[in-house]
Amino acid sequence: MKVLVFPRDSNPYQELLHAGLRESGVRVRYLGELTPSHTLNLLLLPAELAARRLAGARIVHLHWVWKFALPGGARTRRAAQLWFAAVLGLVRLLGLRLVWTAHNVLPHRPVFADDAAARRTLVRRCDLVIAHHSTALDRLAALGAAPSRAVVIPHGPFPAPPMPPPGRPGGPRTFLFFGRIEPYKGVEDLLAAFTALPGGLDVRLVVAGSCPDPALAARLEASAAADDRVELRLGRVRDEDVAGLFAVGDVVVLPFREITTSGSALLALAHGRPLIVPELPALAGLPPAALACYRGGVAGLTAALREAAGWDAAALAGMSRAALEHVNGTGWPEIAHATRNGYATVLRHRDRQAEERGRTGEHVPPDPAGGRTGERVRSFFRDVLVRGTFLLLVNTVLLAAGGFAFFTLAARNYPVEAVGWLTAVTASVNLLSTVASLGLPTTLLRHLVKADDPRRLAAIAVTAVGAIGGVLALLSLLLLAPLLPDGPELIRQPATIVLVTALVMVTAVGGTLDAGLVAVRGTGALLAKNAAGTVLKVGALLPLVPLGFTGLVLAYGGGTLLACLLGGVALWRRLRRPTADRARPVELLRRYLPFSAAGYLATALGMLPSTVVPLEVLAIQGPQAAAYFAIAFQVAAFLNFIPSTSAQVLFAEAQRISLRRYLRKAVAGIYGLLVPAVAVIVAGAPYILRAFGEGYSAQAAQTLRVLALAALVGAGNYLVDTILISRDRTGAYVFMNGANAALVLGLVAALLPYGLTAAALGWTLAQGLSLLLGAGVLIASFTAGRRAGVSAADRS
Repeated sequence: MKVLVFPRDSNPYQELLHAGLRESGVRVRYLGELTPSHTLNLLLLPAELAARRLAGARIVHLHWVWKFALPGGARTRRAAQLWFAAVLGLVRLLGLRLVWTAHNVLPHRPVFADDAAARRTLVRRCDLVIAHHSTALDRLAALGAAPSRAVVIPHGPFPAPPMPPPGRPGGPRTFLFFGRIEPYKGVEDLLAAFTALPGGLDVRLVVAGSCPDPALAARLEASAAADDRVELRLGRVRDEDVAGLFAVGDVVVLPFREITTSGSALLALAHGRPLIVPELPALAGLPPAALACYRGGVAGLTAALREAAGWDAAALAGMSRAALEHVNGTGWPEIAHATRNGYATVLRHRDRQAEERGRTGEHVPPDPAGGRTGERVRSFFRDVLVRGTFLLLVNTVLLAAGGFAFFTLAARNYPVEAVGWLTAVTASVNLLSTVASLGLPTTLLRHLVKADDPRRLAAIAVTAVGAIGGVLALLSLLLLAPLLPDGPELIRQPATIVLVTALVMVTAVGGTLDAGLVAVRGTGALLAKNAAGTVLKVGALLPLVPLGFTGLVLAYGGGTLLACLLGGVALWRRLRRPTADRARPVELLRRYLPFSAAGYLATALGMLPSTVVPLEVLAIQGPQAAAYFAIAFQVAAFLNFIPSTSAQVLFAEAQRISLRRYLRKAVAGIYGLLVPAVAVIVAGAPYILRAFGEGYSAQAAQTLRVLALAALVGAGNYLVDTILISRDRTGAYVFMNGANAALVLGLVAALLPYGLTAAALGWTLAQGLSLLLGAGVLIASFTAGRRAGVSAADRS
C-alpha cells in the first residue's frame, strides 16, 4: 500500500505515526517537496499526484491545509481556495482515496477566503475523516461538514526521557507554557492571570516557543517586562533543549481559547507534568487525575494558578504518575494499525463501487429536483453525441479561455519578439507531434472500443508516438537551429533543444491519449485534465517572467505535461483488461498499422495549414508580425474547435451507429453555435484584442475578422473529412487534406507580402476552394461506390 502525505510538518506526530505504518508494510511519501519554492511546489502538485498515481499510490492523507496558502496574504486567498478545490477534484479524478486527519476543525489562521466553505468542500471529497476525539466530529457536523465515513483514533504519546518529579524542594513553583505561540493559545491571558497573583507567592512563569506574529510578540514582551517573575523565551526551542525545559517546570499551563487537538498537552503528559487547562470539550479526553481545569477566563486562570502554587510534593508526584500512566495506555503501533485499517476500509469500499459500476454500466445520478425539467435535461444528456459534443465544447471553451489568458499575460509581460518566437515553437511542436503520431490517434478513435486488448493497443500507440516524436524533434532542432541566425540564442542552446524535444514528445502522446478518451466516452476526464493543465500553464507564466523566452516555453510545457500525465491515468483506468491472452506488440501493429498508415499522410497534411502558416508569417514578416498574427489566429481557433469537436464525436459514434442518423444533427448543432460566435468576434475584434495590448488591437483586428469568417467555410471541410474517413474513403481523405494544405500554404504565402489581413484573406479563399473541391470528391466517391455495389450485385 502506497500513501501520499501532505504537508510535511515539524510536529513529531507525523513521523511517529509513519514509523508504525512503515513497519506494517505501508509505503509513505511526502508530497510538495520537488523544489525549494513553496509556490512552485503547489503549482506542480497536480503533476506530482499524477506521477505518483502512475507509480501505484492509492491514498492521499491530508493533515493540514496551511500549505495551500499563496503569497500575497488576503489578496490571494480566493485563488488559493479555488486551487485547493481543483486539487481535491483532481485527487478524485485520478482514482486516489482521500483521508483527512481533523487536527483542527478550522485553521487557526485564515488560509482561504472562506475557510468554513473550504472545510465543507474537503469533507465532501473525503473518503475517510480521522478525528482524535468525537467532539471534533460533532463540531464538524455543526459546521455543516458531517463526514460520510469517520473514525476516532486517539493522538499518540510523544517520547520523553525519564524526568525528575515536579516540585523541587527549595525552589519557586515554576509554571511553564511551551509550544508555538498563536493568538488562540491564550498566552496573553496567561500573562495577565500570572501578573495578578500576589507578590508574596514564590512562583515563576516560563513562556517558551516561537511567535510568528510580530504584533503579538511585542505585546507579550511588554507584559513580561512588567513582572520580573516572568521569563519570556521567544524563538524556536531546539529538540535537544525540550527535556531540560520540562525538567525546570513543575506545572504546564495551556490556556487555550479554542482547540481541537493539543499535541502540547500530550507532550507535557509524556514528560510527567501536571496540567492546568480550561474546561473545553476537546480536552475531555485528558486524564482528570493529572490536571486542574478552570472556568471564567483570566479570573478563573488566576485562581487555578494560586491553587497550584500551594500543591505539595506528594500531590504533584501523584499527578505526575497519572500523566505517565495515561500516555503509556495507547502506543503508536496500535494507532498505526487503526490508521492502516482505515486505509484498507476505504480502498475496499471504492473497489466495490467500481465493480458495481462495471456490472450495471454508466450511472446516471437522479435529479433531486425531480419534475419534467429534470427529466428533459436527463434525456438531453443521455444522447451520447449531444453529451460528448457538449463536454468537448466545454473543453474547447476552457482551452480557448486558457489560451486567451496565457497569451494575454504573455503579451503584457514578455517582449513581442519572445511571443512571436513562442508561436513558431508551438507551431513546430504541433507539426512534429502530428508527423510522429503515425495516424494512431485515429486508430484509437476507431478501434479502441472493439480491440481484444485495448490496454496494450493504447500503450503501444503512446510509446510509438512518443519515441518517434522525440527523434523527429531532436533531428529537426539539430539540423535547423544553426540556420536561424536571427533567432534568440536560447533556441540553439542544448537545454532549449532538450526542452523543445520533450515538449514534442509530450504533445504527441497527449494527442493520442485525447483520442483514446474520446473513443471510450471519457470526455469528462478529458475536460478535467485539460482544466488542470491550463491552470498550471497560466499560473506558472508570471513567476517565470525573468526567464524570458525560456520562461514562456517552461510555462507552456508544464501545463502540457500535466494534462498528458492526467490523461494517461484517466484512460488507463477506463480500459478493460484483455479477456484472452495478451497480444504481442508486433501483432497489434500488424493488425492496426495499415489503417494508421492509410490515414497517416492525410492527418499530417491536415496539420500543415495551422502549423506552417505561423512559420510563413515569421519568415516573411518577422517575429513581431508573427506575434500579432498568432494572437488573432489563437482567438479564431476557438471557432474552428466547434466543428472539429463535433466531428470527433460524430466519427466515434459512427463506429457504433449509422452516420446518416447523426449527420443532420451535427450540421445543425455546428452552425447553430458557430454563426453567433462568428458574429460576436467580427463585431468585437478590436475590443477582444485590446486585452492583449493596444499594439495587437491596432495591427490584428481586421485579420481576426477575416479569420473568423473563414471558420464558416472551414466547418464544412471538417464534415467532409469526417464523412470520408468514417466510410474508409482514405484515398479521397488524403487527397482532400493535401489539396487543402497546398491551397492554404500557397495562397497565404502569395498574399502575405501585402500584409496580415491579406494573408487571412488567402486562408479564407483556400478554405472556400477546398469546400467546393470536397463536395465534388464526396459526390464522385459515393457515386463510384454505389456503381461498384450495383456491379457486384449484377455479377452475383
